[in-house]
Amino acid sequence: MPNEVVSYEVEMRGYVLHASYFGPRDRSALLLHGGGNTASADIFPLRVDLAERGIGTLALDHRGHGLTGGDVQKSSLALRVDEARAAIEAVRPRNLLGAVSMSMGGYVAVRLSQTVSLNALVMIAPAMYVGQAFTVPFGPAFSAIIRRYESWRDSDAFDILRRFGGRVLIVAGEEDRTIPAGVIEACADAMPSDCSAVISLPGVDHFVMSRLRAGPADRLAGILDRMAAALLGDDQGCASAISAPGRAEA
Repeated sequence: MPNEVVSYEVEMRGYVLHASYFGPRDRSALLLHGGGNTASADIFPLRVDLAERGIGTLALDHRGHGLTGGDVQKSSLALRVDEARAAIEAVRPRNLLGAVSMSMGGYVAVRLSQTVSLNALVMIAPAMYVGQAFTVPFGPAFSAIIRRYESWRDSDAFDILRRFGGRVLIVAGEEDRTIPAGVIEACADAMPSDCSAVISLPGVDHFVMSRLRAGPADRLAGILDRMAAALLGDDQGCASAISAPGRAEA
């Protein structure tokens, strides 16, 4: 397995986007970090996990994060979708299977699926946003929109998920106080029924992967296997993730 991180600099509108590729080149996934104080380096262990399962990852640091840097308030959800698309076009990963996303990255991945061919969406503690917020720069105006009571219920992401033709796997913590439980339920209702599931984790908050790594190794390995199965289109592996219609416990 290749263990070298290959870095790329992607010219954007007035700044340089940092992207990188790690792992096998014959099968790949896009990896999207969340908001807040996060970057692709923070989820490098997941890249190693996926590489061990035969999946390479293209990751990027959105504007205002990691090696890309800059002012995050000059970014937006729309720009994040553009950045992800630009990274794919620049690196041209071979056999792009789908996207693995964290928190805000979940919405970015869903919107990206409208213009980039993705066969699977693996979303970890995904956030969903009302469409009105899509082009609004991050900052007070953006915060005012998304903090309106249950604004997420009007998210355009749910209609996009209903039309999505691939596989969807959501991994969410039952004690998540960042993402309302209703967001996960609405995603579950909208997901395509074939080989889609929600893995609900008791005692886990918004920091899903960190909590999994601090817990039993077999539980972490099992969930990583399910992620890989969703990306690879392993019907048997996907089926093992579903213990009730559209929902699984772990």
